[in-house]
Amino acid sequence: MRKVCLGMNITLDGYVAGPNGELDWVFRTMDGAQMEWVTEFLRGVDTILIGHTTYLQQAAAWPSQTSEMATLLNSHAKIVFSTRLTTLAWNNSRLATADAAEEIVHLKQQPGKDIFVTGGATLAQSLSRLGLIDEYNLTIHPVVLGSGKPLFKDLPLPLNLKLVSTRTFETDAIQLTYQKE
Repeated sequence: MRKVCLGMNITLDGYVAGPNGELDWVFRTMDGAQMEWVTEFLRGVDTILIGHTTYLQQAAAWPSQTSEMATLLNSHAKIVFSTRLTTLAWNNSRLATADAAEEIVHLKQQPGKDIFVTGGATLAQSLSRLGLIDEYNLTIHPVVLGSGKPLFKDLPLPLNLKLVSTRTFETDAIQLTYQKE
């Protein structure tokens, strides 16, 4: 059965974006090795779950790019969780037709590669709260924001995870992969 794998950049103090959605801190500690890690991760998935704001940002950027990462992102199926969008321009995109739990149960039963959850914070928080994420791929950047949009918020129970891999980058960012116990 397919796994639901969250992939997020996160600050040392647990934020995935600044108070107003700022992401500039990610790019200060991003290097070629991290980009290759993301590309390798994208080779193992074929479906992307994405929230409204992140969809708009990525749909504006990736279709005109030509890297392998862009090719993968552009070719993968994209399920967009939004109540505000009515049409989607990015190829291979569709609006979620059911609630998150139903969509994910249906997707996991289909043949294919793993399912990638990317931003935003609200979607990641919701799926974590519902216990729908099987694997957390977190790139922890050596940045402390002090406030912002947290990855984890209002969990009903503790989330018990098992560390399955680590990787340190020359920028002092650390890639951690955890699976649900």
